[in-house]
Formats: sequence, C-alpha cells, structure tokens
Amino acid sequence: MRQIVPIAVLLFFGCQGQEPASRYEKIGRAYCECTGSLAALNEQAAALSHQADQKANFQEQLKQIQTEYESAKTCTATIIAQYGKLNAADLDSVKLALMGKCVNTPEQADLLKEMLGE
Repeated sequence: MRQIVPIAVLLFFGCQGQEPASRYEKIGRAYCECTGSLAALNEQAAALSHQADQKANFQEQLKQIQTEYESAKTCTATIIAQYGKLNAADLDSVKLALMGKCVNTPEQADLLKEMLGE
C-alpha cells in the first residue's frame, strides 16, 4: 500500500507537463470541427467573388455563410463552457496546435479570437 501512494503521486506530477499541450490540441480539434464548414464556405465565396457571372451564386453563398457562422458560434460556446475564454498566450498556443491540421488556420486568426478569445 505504501508503494501505491508514491507511484500515484509520481504519475500525477509526471503528467502535469503534458497537460497544456493536450489541452490546446483538444481545443484546436473542437474549434476545427466547429468552424470547418464555415472556412470551406468562405473559401468558396472568395472564389465566386472573382467571377462576374456568379453573382447569384455568391449571394446564396453569403446566406449559407451567415447560417454556418451562427452554427459555429453555438458550437464554440460549448468549447468556452468547457475551457473558458482564452487569453492571448492561450490563443497563440492553440494556433500553433492547429497549424497544418485545420483549414486556413492563418486566415482564421481573427475568427479564432472572436470565437474563443477574451
């Protein structure tokens, strides 16, 4: 029994250094799931905006973007409920965790701050 307590203490403190990285990765994954469709719609709208003959499609795309934006806000509210609003340092860490894993991460910096930041 005496050996169980020191092992439990070592495991507890040994995992402490890993917690922030996994926390940021969890936040990042959840954020990507919440905003993935919105990012894809934004990308499509940007392509349509350069085509004069696609004005009607562009207008429809804007309506879809608004709907998806509201859905993303609702979704990210659950992230905030679980992890709280993120400060600037946390946002930077989440951005690093997202690099290469989330659609258009650099272009979404403002959206990330709006959705999850203080």
